[in-house]
Amino acid sequence: MTEPDPEVSDVQPPPIVERDEPPQMVLSGEIDVAVAGAMRTACTRIVERLDAGAIFEIDMAAVSFIDSSGLGALVAIRSASTVAGVTLRLVDVPEGVLRLLELTGLHDSFDTTPVKQPPS
Repeated sequence: MTEPDPEVSDVQPPPIVERDEPPQMVLSGEIDVAVAGAMRTACTRIVERLDAGAIFEIDMAAVSFIDSSGLGALVAIRSASTVAGVTLRLVDVPEGVLRLLELTGLHDSFDTTPVKQPPS
């Protein structure tokens, strides 16, 4: 029997922080297969609690990487938002994530704002 690889078994998904006012999810780190399911579930639950016409924001300022499972989760959250009549906004989206949304043809599917640049 082989021992589990400690580098793999000790890896924890990045924190997902929920804020109530405004309804917002704050993501950080890598949004990949390890965290995409939890992100999708948490965001969908928030969307389902909101009234039609509400705005739900996903703050992505601290996201360092997103893969296809993360993109799939965003698409699922967007679909749940549409069904619920909730506006989904991706805020403080890093340049690398914006570029990935453009390359995959998803950029126009989301209301996005890029990361705010610090004052010079």
